[in-house]
Amino acid sequence: MLDPVKLRVLRSVVETGSIRASAEALGYTPSAVSQHLSALRRETGLDLIERTGRGITVTAHGRILAAEAGTALDALAALERTATDLRSGRTGTLRLGYATSIASTWIPELARDLRRRYPDLGLELVLRDCSCEDLAADGMDIIVGEGTSDAALEDWAVQDFLEEGYVALVAREHPFADRASLPLKDLAEQSWVTDDPLDSFWFDRIGAACRAAGFSPCVDVNPDDFATVLGFVATGDHISVQPSVIAQDLRPDIVAIPLDPPAPRRRLRVQVRRTVERNPAAQYIVQRLHAAADRRAQEIPGVVHLGAVAGGSARHPAADPAESAPSSRPAVPAAHLPGVIAL
Repeated sequence: MLDPVKLRVLRSVVETGSIRASAEALGYTPSAVSQHLSALRRETGLDLIERTGRGITVTAHGRILAAEAGTALDALAALERTATDLRSGRTGTLRLGYATSIASTWIPELARDLRRRYPDLGLELVLRDCSCEDLAADGMDIIVGEGTSDAALEDWAVQDFLEEGYVALVAREHPFADRASLPLKDLAEQSWVTDDPLDSFWFDRIGAACRAAGFSPCVDVNPDDFATVLGFVATGDHISVQPSVIAQDLRPDIVAIPLDPPAPRRRLRVQVRRTVERNPAAQYIVQRLHAAADRRAQEIPGVVHLGAVAGGSARHPAADPAESAPSSRPAVPAAHLPGVIAL
């Protein structure tokens, strides 16, 4: 393959018509320009210039090669610009997988702001009710959700960014609606509605807490979407237990009541594939998630923002964060996290 540097020198000599002028334009010495031309002549087996008195004349072969080199060098420069854009996160594609619990709250605003900041970036959003481990197998670049394993993830950088409790959702006219909080056992005689699959680890976490309180939840309705859950709750005949973050911005005829400890808790994590860990767009996503978690921690009792780990190293949750005691770690204000943008 011909050396692009030598081709660039030939192109400059053709354009300037002089070795000395080409050397000044390229920042080389005339001797270095002559050496590049001699090396290119040996590589191609073509006479590219002829000495004429104290000057030079570019041969027909030299002009043809320089013209073709111009096209190749322009394409190479475009390729270099593409590589720069990829490094800066301005272009390329990121696949972001996320859980239902943040689908209607954080992700729409995050996607909007990301596209405004990086307009040439392709963003593929994948909503999937499964664990982070399952999403990782689907070719995601960034995953936001819950992890079910504490196993080391060699190909991923992992951060837990939020810990929260659960709330009971009841109709505004329900007898429990005026309660400031509820022990889980008070829900034993209620008819439940949940959009979690009953054989999922999400509902098993709630079921385990109920069994520890001395009962099994009576699930009458099991739709596959949260909007339907809210519809059944609003009738006053059903209650639902949901993570506190998803229970924000509820319809006005529904009330969210915190559950008293001991009650289930969960942690949300963000996983970034190490191949895109330094991508500025990927870093922006992580920063915005931390900022959103910090805001929620200030708004919702029992929510804790788990600040970014110093140095960006991965941190893994406890083996079963749902059964662990509520974190005593204080929320870390977004202003204290380098690069974090407060929402």
